[in-house]
Amino acid sequence: MRKLLLLTLVLMGYALHAQCTGCTITDPSDPNYHFPDNETICFTTNMTFNNPTFGSNVKVCIAPGVTVTFQNNFTGIANAMIYFDVHGSLLFSQAASVVADINVHVFSTGNVSMSSGNGNFTLNGQQNVIVNEGVIEMGVLQFGDNTTNTVDNYGNFTINGNMNMSNSAVTYFRNEGGGLMFLSGNYTNNENSVYINCGSIISGNGFNINGGAILNTGVFATNGDINMSGNSSEIYNFGLFTSNGSMNNAPADAVIYNEGKMSISHYQGGNATFTGPSSSSKKGYIEVLNPIQVNNAVLGPNLDFKLFSGTSNPSTVFMNSNPSFLTNVTFDCASTGSCSAPLVINPGFCPALDGDLPPMAVDDSYTINAGSTSTGIVLDNDFEAYNGPQATIANVIMSQILTSNPNITLNTTDGHVTVAPGTPAGTYTLTYQICQQSDPTNCDTAVDTIIVPGAGTTPCYKPAITAGTILPSNLGITGLGRANSGDTNWPGARKGAWMVLESKTKGFVLNRLSDTQVAAIPAADLKEGMTVYNTTQNCLQINIDGTSTGWKCFNNQTCPD
Repeated sequence: MRKLLLLTLVLMGYALHAQCTGCTITDPSDPNYHFPDNETICFTTNMTFNNPTFGSNVKVCIAPGVTVTFQNNFTGIANAMIYFDVHGSLLFSQAASVVADINVHVFSTGNVSMSSGNGNFTLNGQQNVIVNEGVIEMGVLQFGDNTTNTVDNYGNFTINGNMNMSNSAVTYFRNEGGGLMFLSGNYTNNENSVYINCGSIISGNGFNINGGAILNTGVFATNGDINMSGNSSEIYNFGLFTSNGSMNNAPADAVIYNEGKMSISHYQGGNATFTGPSSSSKKGYIEVLNPIQVNNAVLGPNLDFKLFSGTSNPSTVFMNSNPSFLTNVTFDCASTGSCSAPLVINPGFCPALDGDLPPMAVDDSYTINAGSTSTGIVLDNDFEAYNGPQATIANVIMSQILTSNPNITLNTTDGHVTVAPGTPAGTYTLTYQICQQSDPTNCDTAVDTIIVPGAGTTPCYKPAITAGTILPSNLGITGLGRANSGDTNWPGARKGAWMVLESKTKGFVLNRLSDTQVAAIPAADLKEGMTVYNTTQNCLQINIDGTSTGWKCFNNQTCPD
């Protein structure tokens, strides 16, 4: 699975370019300059402004290595858009409060600073967008009344004060994978706002969710309190979520969903539910430093609770509580090797800006003869949304992105992969995309490996030989405790094997040797049938004749005698 991020609606009007282009005015030098309507003003030399004013639909581009400084506040027209493309430095010598709509794109070479990182930035325009690939540092970031705001961070974003929004503001804040955010003060949310972290966030103080939502697929750590008051406050964790303060004030309709790992210092959350994945193939892990108070909440399914130090059980993990448990709620399952699913803290996806989970396109592999079509379709193991229904022709839109051979194509109306007649034998790739029918901007991509066999290598199947007497197995290795259970029918109940291996949580690992190590096996020790896993060729390798040239990778389907 590979993530494809489309920012269409929020980035409309952007010309994403490496340097300033389309300039209509270059390097104005009046310190009280008026930026005229519908012009693109480019800066290729340093400039400092005292009291500038802005017209409507103004575009400002700062070239790499160039610094533009605003000594005082600047005046713009209410509800008129001002665009900033920052490849260099944009500095404000004091706090800035803007009534115009602001659309700021800080490129990888760019930085924006408010009063050496301590000035406040207040956005009172109706439509505000900040996309950061470089460095932004400020004091307080304030979103005003009746504003709609989008912040998408890929770089370093430091807020040395609070991040606040009015109750009427609609704000989508996303810290992308690779993004690093430091928040020294409080983050105040509201019922109209979504905070998404797919990178790393370090919060020195607390989060006031106030009916909003936090979605984490990255690394989220806060040293302050998390206040979950407000209607339907939500935390969805798929990554690593650490609360070193106290989580509190969660009403009964609040939701804490965990599919990754949550580390909680103190929790007096009221009656909020702790929920886990619906499928037992996944599990959420919750570690508590101190016993937590969940009152009469319903917990589960598929969650594991662990006390950081000491024995983990309901009486030690929960304080003054009487919770009820759904399916597969365990206590420190790792200590007994009984976890039904491994811990996953890097799920490999980032939600859309509005919090919607993306579709999941999963890589496939097909063996298709030249002139034929795949039996299955690429949607067979894809999902319309993460943890959602299977992807179908009715709920997703398919498109072919790339193919390594033009003779290998995806039929986007039915999902089959076709190999044209005459295609040479070989291994090829085809990249495709699925987007939600309900939101065509919410997409994901996958890569299919297409194996085209040569003449005479068409895969086939031979029936098993079932004649003769079925013999019991005499040797067994078990991870299920049968050896000491007094079960005299095991492993004999498993018929027709020289040795029986069984476990529900462990795999069978062959000797893992590189090409160099395989070649170093003494010739006298080589035997026909000797088997290793070759880490250089990533294959199961079997020696077919007891010689140094007899090693063969068994990774092509065929009909050996």
